[in-house]
Amino acid sequence: MNELETLRAAVRNELELLWGDLERARERALNGEWSMQCDFLVERIKDLTRLVGPTPWDCVGPLLLEDGTYQRVHAELGIEAPVDMVAIARHRAGDAERYRRR
Repeated sequence: MNELETLRAAVRNELELLWGDLERARERALNGEWSMQCDFLVERIKDLTRLVGPTPWDCVGPLLLEDGTYQRVHAELGIEAPVDMVAIARHRAGDAERYRRR
């Protein structure tokens, strides 16, 4: 891997981590919805996404996919980032079933 590929991989990894940070910031937001921290993280996500493209949807927490945050961020950048909502629903249903069996 050359230096440019290494840098791109590092940026992609950072983007994935930022999406996780955003999901946690949403959970901790005073109103449970959004905060200034969320705004800050979205701007960082946008900056890095402009450099390397979108983080794959399956690397982002389901909350940010289900509420449209992931889609909105990419739409604001003019970047297509389709999400397989059927796969997400199946995953959630599987989680609910495993929880129910406990």
